[in-house]
Amino acid sequence: MNQYSFEVRKLTIDDLSLQPACFQNSIDGDAALGKMAHYAQFFVPGIANPVYYFRNVNPDSQRWAGISEFGGDPLAPQRGLHGDDLAQEKTWTIPYHLVREFPRTYEIASVNPFSLLRFTDDGNGGVFAEFKEGKDGCILDLRVEPFPVAVISHANPDQPAPYFQVNTIFSGTYMGHPIKGMGGFDRTFLGNTGQKDKDTAEAMYSQTYQVCCALYSGLRQDGRKECVYALIANENGKGMGMYYIDGEEPVITDSVYLDAVFCRLPYVDDGTIVYTNATWRIGPKTIHFTGQWGTKSFTAYPKLEKHGQSQCFGSWYEGDVPYRHVLEHTFNENSGDAYPERMRKMGFQVVD
Repeated sequence: MNQYSFEVRKLTIDDLSLQPACFQNSIDGDAALGKMAHYAQFFVPGIANPVYYFRNVNPDSQRWAGISEFGGDPLAPQRGLHGDDLAQEKTWTIPYHLVREFPRTYEIASVNPFSLLRFTDDGNGGVFAEFKEGKDGCILDLRVEPFPVAVISHANPDQPAPYFQVNTIFSGTYMGHPIKGMGGFDRTFLGNTGQKDKDTAEAMYSQTYQVCCALYSGLRQDGRKECVYALIANENGKGMGMYYIDGEEPVITDSVYLDAVFCRLPYVDDGTIVYTNATWRIGPKTIHFTGQWGTKSFTAYPKLEKHGQSQCFGSWYEGDVPYRHVLEHTFNENSGDAYPERMRKMGFQVVD
């Protein structure tokens, strides 16, 4: 553990248990699993923009899922591809549980519509996952490999609920088409107080996700994986930052600065704002992002009722010399309260 409230290390099968050892302490309140999110971005022949898969679950139930095509520019909404044919909130679900001990494997599944999220010890200190949607994986069938590092966030004033996030690379099929791509998954945990009281739990979730964040990953031409984790909760210049590339020690810092101009999301009337291009400074590293596509949440329709939330996707590179990744994933999200007054108060530039 370093001097910060988060650590960067390889994800293990213990981290995927209902009560990971890393959160069994007084700071994290002996935390237990709360919410789980899983996401993947890929291209499909005949579909102009990237396709995005997102499934969000509780330990004992589905929450929601969507597969959609991104909007054609950073301020455009998505086009739904799958919604009702995916397991949703009221779908009967087999809760998240230990399936077998050797190799240690956890999963959560639904039968009709079919959905499976499975996580297995890879025998080398890490894990691999399988994500399936539709009968026998007829809609989506992915084998998912986590990156060498994950961000493990312990409870702190900015993020009261313990949390982890890991980037992933995957291969498989979508509607029978072979695909490759990148994405990630994350989990939010609840300490004793949150586990015992629903209102407290929701308050912790809300505060934990009320942030400006960026999750980037890429595979360079030389085969090296690299990724970025950047989060600002209250004040531009302070937050949680990580940069990793194969062969080097990760950069870990609480110095996180976002240089971006926020503008209004044009198809909503609630004042929600978003940035479309950005430069992140994570300690000594400079990360450039160029927005290309948009979405409003990750359901099969633009979630207009999700006020103050915005996302943007595109391409990225580190340093002063631009380059392209063989595969890449960018996730920029302003969660829960992306309005001009609040973002200005945090130190960001907003145009009317």
